[in-house]
Amino acid sequence: MAPKPSIISIVACLMPEMGIGSNGQLPWRLKQEMAYFRQATTNTFGKDTRNAVVMGRKTWESIPAKFRPLQNRINVVVSRQHSEELAPLAPLDSTGSTVWLSNSLTRCLELLPEQVPNLERIYVIGGGEIYAQTSSLCDYMLITEIRPEDEAKRPSMDTFLDSNVVNERFQREESLRGFFPANVKLPESPQIRENGYVYEFALYKVRKAKDQ
Repeated sequence: MAPKPSIISIVACLMPEMGIGSNGQLPWRLKQEMAYFRQATTNTFGKDTRNAVVMGRKTWESIPAKFRPLQNRINVVVSRQHSEELAPLAPLDSTGSTVWLSNSLTRCLELLPEQVPNLERIYVIGGGEIYAQTSSLCDYMLITEIRPEDEAKRPSMDTFLDSNVVNERFQREESLRGFFPANVKLPESPQIRENGYVYEFALYKVRKAKDQ
């Protein structure tokens, strides 16, 4: 029996309050962070395995049409508007991508490994409500911890992760090394400076029962 795929939330947060959006948008544009997201969610350890990206309807619609579906990943869009717990919208295309629809995040996460062969990891990519629902379901969180270089230019945020839940359920690991396949390029220096922000990629792992 194939191992159960890990469920991983991947999110960029304005620290320390863990803001993840403003008016439905991100207040920053960070090319290196976008490249990291693409590599992290696409690459696999297994030669014939694939990853899935799970998102809400608003997150799906926020992706420019020319980039949908996200290439070389199984795309799953969760919305109460959909009629089934999990059903394919379109077959696998030449980029190795396909789109599935689901009306239940919980059932989607349960059914994906059964219906999609050779699934290695399931990445949850937003938005706020989806992150909140998966805080008790995911095994790891990949958090891009972002801070403004100039505090006077700190953007206003209106959507947040629950930092209490994150800190109670997860512990921050010292390193990302070994978590990704070797072809995922990580920065030599932990901190990256770009467009007025300084940020780093961090791995949070579910605490062991005795630590919670």
